[in-house]
Amino acid sequence: MKAASVLSTLAVAGLALAQSAPETIPTILGVRGANSAGCFSATSMNLALKSDSLRFDFADMRASVNPTDQYDSEAAICIMSIELGAFPQGWRFALSDVTYTGHARLSGGARVESFAANSYFQWEHLKNNAAIDQPTVKNASGSYLMDIPEAKINLGASGFYDQDFTFNIRNNNLVWSPCFTGQEYSYDDKMQVQFQFQAYLTKAGFSKTGYGVFGRSVGPALTANFKVVWEKCDPAQRNAWGQFRMGDYESCQRIDPTGGNKGQPTVKW
Repeated sequence: MKAASVLSTLAVAGLALAQSAPETIPTILGVRGANSAGCFSATSMNLALKSDSLRFDFADMRASVNPTDQYDSEAAICIMSIELGAFPQGWRFALSDVTYTGHARLSGGARVESFAANSYFQWEHLKNNAAIDQPTVKNASGSYLMDIPEAKINLGASGFYDQDFTFNIRNNNLVWSPCFTGQEYSYDDKMQVQFQFQAYLTKAGFSKTGYGVFGRSVGPALTANFKVVWEKCDPAQRNAWGQFRMGDYESCQRIDPTGGNKGQPTVKW
């Protein structure tokens, strides 16, 4: 009986482990990058999405300060979004932490003062897809998956620094994405996750001596690796919309489908 009990416990544990993530994960359909310091286009980064992680390799996310600069600080910033498809039905996800890895060379009082990480998930659902003379209406659901405006690290504060670093930022306010239960989920849906990354380099207080370079010279300048966690949706909660829900948040309608509105726009938002 004891052996049977042990086997039963192991089976339950194995089942829980097997259900810790969906069998299929979302597909990355596209990437859009904003023209911000350190992320000049979507082609300046590599992405890798797995069931338990989302990794960004930034090719040009760098910053520097030196004694001749008139300014004391420089930030390496990347703002971008990824569009997802084929989201697993009956699941939701969250980001439990992010780990930054890279290299810094700092002296004379220069230091990498802080990192920041923000992530926002939005799911747009086309509520109706009627004939062209009828308005198209969208609903939106979303969650702020991570909002860490400043995580102090102060690399270089204790003196000369020239080495690789790894810095983990825990997400103490775990927020789940909307649940994909099938009630609102069609091929017309649009799912995207927006990100903002920042590393802050400064020589404040050491303007005449501070020298610093942030970013690897070979390979990706900086890597950000999110830990992705999954949870099965409660079948009883058919409307688990995440942090917020905006019904009919966008509407598009033809003003006059007969073409009699000369000199007027044909579409009204």
